[in-house]
Amino acid sequence: MLLNLEVRNQLKDIFEKEFKEAVTIKLFSQAIGCESCETVEALVEELRSAVGEDKIAYELYSPVIDKEKAEEYGIDRIPTIVIEGDKDYGIRYIGLPAGLEFSTLVQGILQVSKREPKLAPQTLEQLRNIDIPIELMVFVTTSCGYCPSAAITAYNFALASDYITAKVIDASENPDLAERFQVVGVPKIVINEGTAEFVGAQPENAFLGYIVSVYEKLKREALTSKE
Repeated sequence: MLLNLEVRNQLKDIFEKEFKEAVTIKLFSQAIGCESCETVEALVEELRSAVGEDKIAYELYSPVIDKEKAEEYGIDRIPTIVIEGDKDYGIRYIGLPAGLEFSTLVQGILQVSKREPKLAPQTLEQLRNIDIPIELMVFVTTSCGYCPSAAITAYNFALASDYITAKVIDASENPDLAERFQVVGVPKIVINEGTAEFVGAQPENAFLGYIVSVYEKLKREALTSKE
């Protein structure tokens, strides 16, 4: 058992108070060549059992057997957890959400259940202008105290805009990505594969500033290419 009785009771209380509408977890996993996949599968099952299976629908896919589904969701790494509400908001967790990152999974599910991002009105107003795809990659570790905050902020941005996706990536489970994007401190946020990046759990308005600057850069480039 991964979740002890105390944690299960805490989860039940939190979900009874905060959970709003049904959420679907789509887990892409496989038995061979993935050390953490079996643990992630067990963790999701125990979480559902603790909070009520009527709240969280669960679909398990193999990227090899369910190739079309994996392509549909842009899955290229395992394990990957997709948290959906009425639609796919582009919210992903890549790796095992253990340690402090378990709260990222829990808060991600709760936020999706509310179908509303926890962002300031002025932030939402600025996000309405985004009409170019923006990908947020948040590199985390399971022992990082500031990582869940950065991860949930990214999830909220994805929840707010159809053009923004948010991938929370366990740096230790994905060392090739961590090396590629020079992750030496976490949380590290990489936007559109390096168009902008920063380290630390920045306040919402600072995080937004990076997103807007990337958007404006992409917009200028698009206009220049048309000339």
